[in-house]
Amino acid sequence: MRTVVVGCGAWGTTLAHLMASKGGRVSLICHDETIIKEINTTHTLAKLLPPLPLIHSAVKPLPMSALSEEIKQADLVFIVVASSFYRQTLLEVLKDIPSKAILISATKGMETQTNRSVLEIAIEVLPPTLMKERFVVLSGPNLAKEIFLGLPAATVLACQNIDVAKVVQSVMSSNAFRAYVSTDVVGVEYGGILKNIIAIAAGILDAKDLGSNAKSALLVRGMAEMRRYALHEGAKDETLYGLSGFGDLITTCLGPQSRNYSVGFRLGQGETLGTILDNSVAVAEGINACSVVSQRSAEMGIAMPITQAVAAVLTQQLSIDKAIEALMTRALKEED
Repeated sequence: MRTVVVGCGAWGTTLAHLMASKGGRVSLICHDETIIKEINTTHTLAKLLPPLPLIHSAVKPLPMSALSEEIKQADLVFIVVASSFYRQTLLEVLKDIPSKAILISATKGMETQTNRSVLEIAIEVLPPTLMKERFVVLSGPNLAKEIFLGLPAATVLACQNIDVAKVVQSVMSSNAFRAYVSTDVVGVEYGGILKNIIAIAAGILDAKDLGSNAKSALLVRGMAEMRRYALHEGAKDETLYGLSGFGDLITTCLGPQSRNYSVGFRLGQGETLGTILDNSVAVAEGINACSVVSQRSAEMGIAMPITQAVAAVLTQQLSIDKAIEALMTRALKEED
């Protein structure tokens, strides 16, 4: 199969490397000429991935100007761009995607201009037939660096057409990367979006050295918030407790390999969000997601106190200490 990966960050490049190792040519569409030059000359992506192993030689980095021609020849198209570029990227891909090509979305985020999730954007932009038959969401506890190193990992591929999900499952799976399939596109998508918000809170807790009890409570109560929101959007309960929900939440909250955890940790150490963003190479999708989800959940009457507290910290409406105090002194209730 001929694969096109649109987006050359750590995750996009890792997916390109993974697909190249399975055979066939992989085109990696890049927005940055310096990245194209680096991959072509040294087969590395020094700022984002380990120096070894080298990026597979079958990965061909190309500029955005080559997108149209590459898409026309593709069997599989991975979209791995920041959520702020997701809509425009889909529109560009849609112009030339072949009638039988499978579109795989690996972006986990929200568009702040419209308060839409990337799944909602796809529903708006793509033809219904493509959405139903050939649109696959990829999500799970997938830290790019570990997968690039060949460490064992699993993911979930969700598509309304289970047979199409199984095609991608067969193509992607290896001895070190195991893909599961699902028809719950909504659940898999929102698990990947919502866990990033809780990961910011996890980083804050660890930076403040608040202990294992607090971390455990955060994960469990954070999962309760994720479940409330995703079920409201139409997700299946069992999906939220699987790899793309609770599994991804655990991994993202464990440590500094997670961009969102790292943002929270730096906030907990006293840095401002502006400084963190100015000095970050990669995008932490939880920041935008928190803004959107906190607003939407309030409008829909969904209780998400952790999300609301993180949003207040990010916008400097509350200090970290005051946000923690507010969470700990909420009205007492039964556990749900």
